[in-house]
Amino acid sequence: MLWLAAFAIIIYLAELKGVWMTLGIFELYRVVALAVDVIFVVDVIVKCWALRSAYIRSPWFAIDVISALPIVASISTIPDLVHGLRFMRGFRMFRMLRTLRWLRKLPGLKSLKTVPVERSAETRAYHRALLASVVVYTGIFVATLAWVKTHAPPGAVIEVDGVSVAGHEPYKLTIHDGQEERIVTVDPEHVFKDGHEIEFFLVTGSLLGMLLMMLVIRFQLPDISSRQIRALLNVALPMQVAEHFMENPHQYNSTVRMPATIVFCDIRGFTTTVEELGGNLDTLKHHLELAMDAVVDVHVKHDLIVDKFIGDAIMSFRGGDLVHGGPEDHALRVVRATLHGQEALAALDDPYFRAMKVGGASGDDALIGTFGTSSRLSYTILGDRVNLAARLEGACNSIGVTNLFCAQTRALCGDADDLQWRRIGEMQVSGKEQTETVYEGFLSHKVGDLAWRDRFEAALDLYGNRAFADAGAVFNEVDAMRADGDTPSRLYAAACDRLIAEGCPDSWTPVVQTTK
Repeated sequence: MLWLAAFAIIIYLAELKGVWMTLGIFELYRVVALAVDVIFVVDVIVKCWALRSAYIRSPWFAIDVISALPIVASISTIPDLVHGLRFMRGFRMFRMLRTLRWLRKLPGLKSLKTVPVERSAETRAYHRALLASVVVYTGIFVATLAWVKTHAPPGAVIEVDGVSVAGHEPYKLTIHDGQEERIVTVDPEHVFKDGHEIEFFLVTGSLLGMLLMMLVIRFQLPDISSRQIRALLNVALPMQVAEHFMENPHQYNSTVRMPATIVFCDIRGFTTTVEELGGNLDTLKHHLELAMDAVVDVHVKHDLIVDKFIGDAIMSFRGGDLVHGGPEDHALRVVRATLHGQEALAALDDPYFRAMKVGGASGDDALIGTFGTSSRLSYTILGDRVNLAARLEGACNSIGVTNLFCAQTRALCGDADDLQWRRIGEMQVSGKEQTETVYEGFLSHKVGDLAWRDRFEAALDLYGNRAFADAGAVFNEVDAMRADGDTPSRLYAAACDRLIAEGCPDSWTPVVQTTK
């Protein structure tokens, strides 16, 4: 029907320019125009029968009735003013998005499935505004056309008495010549050059205005809506996920199994700050958001997927089909984002939140995608290494370091020039039976002289070989080498003293036990 409406508008404009009369097919044009008008009338009747009151109460009924009105001028002596309504059929473009909905009502198509949409207050307001706009626009157009024809300038044609073929018998015309109307005889070419010119430009101008409005609706409004939806999705979902779902909405429930590196970042000092601020929750929220912004901005810069916020903690990861790169790139980006995030938080110099502890782990097989229920989903990552990363973050307090990473993450990062590592040793984290060799990471430009690191790892080897006296001495040496001391060295030195005093059981292994 939309294409038919466009066809009706085009042949109507051609009539106003006298094309059909010039070609000698004016009678054929009238037959075609009448057939088109009949189709629009049948369209309204069929919809009334199929959709009943739901259709009649909608603004689309008014638009369809206006589209059918030109038939009145074709079958009666009513002036040709009603013919001008053919261009109003352009309003049917508004119905394009509703086609599937009313087709479902027709026999044989009731099984057609579409997403159900509730009739909201905004929808009802839109329908009312659309109905009022179409009716007012139509009334103004018809009134303007009537005024133009009744207030024609001197010499303008206002009525044709009879119909003839161009190039044959001349026309008897009623014209307005100053103060009175009179009948004159002119040739057909003059009739259509002068008689319908004003109407042609009026209709063309109105049609162009309508098309401009349609263009705005078709392109500008969806663009604005898309940007607003994307901005809202970015609030609730990771940036990469929001962009992917906007481009591929049908993949909202997909999952993949791929390598990934996960990190948990817990901002220190939250409990103390809550107690210090008492009931001043607004101040707490303000400073916590500043701290999280500093960290998350760095994660986003390194293209991490910021999974969720857990109180004062941030869970991020890199992996899956929404980011590029392999396992090595994932691990490097996560470690760099973590260490630079700690640096950014320290530079923020917030009075309450200045530091955070971090646990990270890499895995070859993580399940990444949307999980949840049939009514609500969340994009996240599942797998054993997620649990390990969370436990390593919790173990930082026990060891006295700011970050801990698993051996696989360390291996994937290789010998990157901007990173340095210290082997902390074998660790068994809370809730896991398997032990894990863990490492502490540093930014090369922050760590300075690494002689203490080398001495620490030499002491670890002595410790593992049960040379506790020698190991304890070296651990104490490392503690003295660092300006602020070294907590892991003190812990190992104390363990050496205890094993020397109590004796070393045969079943002893150099594994550090931690609590969550």
